[in-house]
Amino acid sequence: MRWFIALVIALTAVVLVKAVMDGCLGYILTTDVRSIAEFYLRSTYNVFNKTYWAASPEAVNAILWDYRGLDTVYETTVLFIALLGCLVLATKFSSEFMEVGEWLTIIARTGVKLIIMFIAIIALILAFKGYVTPGGGFQGGSAFAIIPLLILAAFSCKYLENLGYRVNKAEALRSLGLLAIAAIAVLPFIFLSAYFLQNQPKPWIPIGIPHVITFIYTGGTILFYNLAELVVVSMEFTAIFIVLTLLRGEEHGGH
Repeated sequence: MRWFIALVIALTAVVLVKAVMDGCLGYILTTDVRSIAEFYLRSTYNVFNKTYWAASPEAVNAILWDYRGLDTVYETTVLFIALLGCLVLATKFSSEFMEVGEWLTIIARTGVKLIIMFIAIIALILAFKGYVTPGGGFQGGSAFAIIPLLILAAFSCKYLENLGYRVNKAEALRSLGLLAIAAIAVLPFIFLSAYFLQNQPKPWIPIGIPHVITFIYTGGTILFYNLAELVVVSMEFTAIFIVLTLLRGEEHGGH
């Protein structure tokens, strides 16, 4: 019976994968470029016609933070509230029992420290270069959140706290990141009489955020959104990682 059930599950998985690959469950891919895709491709970084351009060669981030920026702000807010709810449900926790672990050798711990350095570099690159290459604030923040997770696994929660990672600090930083996103979105509307979330100047409102600052190309507001999103996402995941670790420690009696 077990072999029969496993065979049915395997065949079902194969059929579903095949159906998805063939486009049977959704839109069938075509070689023709749809009108909306053509608009994004032509206007995202069109230096010859800056009527609608986002000043970002990376179309995905341009769509996320410019063309549908309001939706992205809502998504970030939903993630913020969801993590806040998780922390509220886990209001009672302590870290006094989470001493430095002794289960890894010095070689393993040194290796973890080296890996952490590379992860930090990659995360920052994803956020800083998100407006010109695939990546962005969410990807960079998710990568950066692996750092405290590795420290928790390789050392301990106490060791993480000694480095300055604490739940209250993570909560404060993620709130500052969300406030930064809101400020970047609102400032053009308040002080420049422009649109909410406006990035580049428009013919009818010729004001906006410069897409070049000295020799650095920023994609207008996109770079700043990505950096703020990096802080929000990384600190949210860090807070929940710490809380889950502490709760698990209490569940096992501090061992």
